[in-house]
Formats: sequence, C-alpha cells, structure tokens
Amino acid sequence: MKIALISMLQLHKNSGSARTALENIHYFKHRGFEVHVAAMTLDREMIEAAGAIPHKMLPWLKSTGMWRRRWYNYQIQKLRLKLRPTITVGHGDIQEQDVLTLHNSVFLASELIHEKPLPPQHEMAQTHGPILKNQSFKKMIANSNLMKEDTIKRFHVPAEKIHVVYPALDTKIFYPTPEKKSELRARFGFPNKVVVALVTSGNFKKRGLDIFSSAIDSLPEDIKALADFRVVGKDEPGPHRSSLLTFDPGLPDIQSYYNAIDLFVLPARIEEFGRVVLEAMGCGLPVITTDKVGAGELLSGESKEYVIPSHNTEALREALIKCISDSELRSRLGKLNAELALNDSEDKLFEKFDLVFCPKGTCL
Repeated sequence: MKIALISMLQLHKNSGSARTALENIHYFKHRGFEVHVAAMTLDREMIEAAGAIPHKMLPWLKSTGMWRRRWYNYQIQKLRLKLRPTITVGHGDIQEQDVLTLHNSVFLASELIHEKPLPPQHEMAQTHGPILKNQSFKKMIANSNLMKEDTIKRFHVPAEKIHVVYPALDTKIFYPTPEKKSELRARFGFPNKVVVALVTSGNFKKRGLDIFSSAIDSLPEDIKALADFRVVGKDEPGPHRSSLLTFDPGLPDIQSYYNAIDLFVLPARIEEFGRVVLEAMGCGLPVITTDKVGAGELLSGESKEYVIPSHNTEALREALIKCISDSELRSRLGKLNAELALNDSEDKLFEKFDLVFCPKGTCL
C-alpha cells in the first residue's frame, strides 16, 4: 500500500491552505494512495469527507512560538517512523520531507511590507530559514514564479528542484453569472455606479489598502462620481482609509459578491499567489493588481497592462481611471480573464502534480 502523509500545522476550514491540502488529498487518492493528514489544528470532518485519515498532533503549552513548531516537528517525525509513508508532503512546518510546499515567502514579505529584514529570532525565520538552507527535501512546490525566483536567489535552491504549481480554480463555484447581476447588486445594496472592490481575508497593510485609499482620494471628481468603492475582509480596516470606501465584512458566498461588482483590485505589497485574483478572474472580472502578486502571472494580453508596479499609487490611479470610465474595456478584460482562469482549473491540476510527485508514472 502506497501511503502519503500531508503535514500542515494549521488546517482551518475555508482557508487557502485548507484548499491546498484538499488538492493534495484528492490527487493522492486519485493515484491510489492511502492518505494521512497531520495537523495541530484540523477539521476532522473535512479531512474524512475527502477520504483521508486525520491525525491531530498534541498542542504545545503556548499557542504560538518557536517551541510549538519544534514540538510539532518532533511529533511529525515520530509519525513518519510509525507510518513509513511512501511520500511526505510538508507545508512549511517540518524540517524533513520529500516535497516541500510553500505558501509564503516570509523573508521577502518582511522586506516589502515592513521595509526591513525579517529578524533572525522571528518564529518564521527560525522555521523556514533552516528548511530552505538545509534543503532536506527532494522537490519543492512554489505557488508562483515570484516565490521561485526569490528562493533561488536567497537560498541557492537549484532551479530544477522547484516546480511552480499555481493553486487551482474551482469552476463549480467561481464562474460568471451575468444573468444574476441585477439581483445580486440589489442583494448587496450596490448603487447604480461602477462598483470597485478590494477583496481579501484581512492583513490590509500587506494587501495595500492604504495604497488603494490614496489612489481613490487622488481621482478626478468626475471619476469619483462614477464609482462606488468597497473593501471586503474579516479584519477591521482601521481609520486610515478613504472616506469614499465602504467596508463589507467577510462573506460566506464570496462568489456572489464577485458576480455583483464591476472591477476587482488587489494592490498588494506582496501576495505570494492570491487566490482572490484567480477567483475574480474565474467570475469574469477585470483585475488590477501588482507585479508582486503571484496570480498576476496568470494575466496576459491586454489584461497584463493592468499588472502595475507595487507601491505605485500613481499607476493604480491611472489604471482605475481607465477601467472606471470605459465599460467596453471592463467587458473585454473580464471575458479575457475568464478564459485565462480556465488554464488553472482543478481538472488540470493532476497533470501538474504528476510532474512533481509521480514523474514518468513512478511516484517518489
């Protein structure tokens, strides 16, 4: 029996990391593996429904800190000795694995968000640093070329060890519904204007809410009059935002929100991938994002013109003016993005995973 062990410290339902874990589970089940999932925080029901066997690791006395991660790593290595898996897939929380899947470029993120290096004593520096320096893995999955290039430059990981596999679009959830647009706009209480929204889970400094606010405030008055500006997230956006911005709390059916708005914006300082960009594309939205957002790599043709330099309020302002004032442009970009998003649909993910986990039909 082939056994796959998937390790992820925190596995919360509906998070991007959980969706990545489910993609792993579905792949290995498809390839005939018995799949085990280990986490300190996990959704047992979700894992069992996906056909995998959950293993809840014992918590550390404190909820955070380096010793918690060392304790977790110790438990995973003991579990590996017990299960003797054919392949172990780690998600940035254990020191030894066959395939390392990273979701965050913590060193680059600190430089771009806080404009200073990540302190050596930081919990993530002490976790990701040794993993990438020691390279105790056969292969690595990066979720964007942005991450791949930084990993090569910073840690000298050989390029041939790193495979870029973008997170997949669930086309059963994220697809255009133009026939429902009026109904959905009424549901969300949108005015008869061009609705422009920044949608994210939170961490607004990383996602560039201040940049968005500054760009909005600098728009010509006639453009401001045409648009309704929104921000969606679980965190409170704080006081330092444009008075023109309306805050909408996180929503359970975000796909309906995408299909109600007119323009999606993510001016992030860094987003190693950014599933929200792919989801918005899948729902047929024009997208403005930055060159430090991994999902921006999916945009091509005319849509690529709206991947702007990060930290650039003026570039965002000009992109907003063009998109808000031109309905035909928004329509063209939205249709193009919906087509581009299908290149990374879930039904194409297994062949990409094959190149990492089971090249030439032989699994690691």
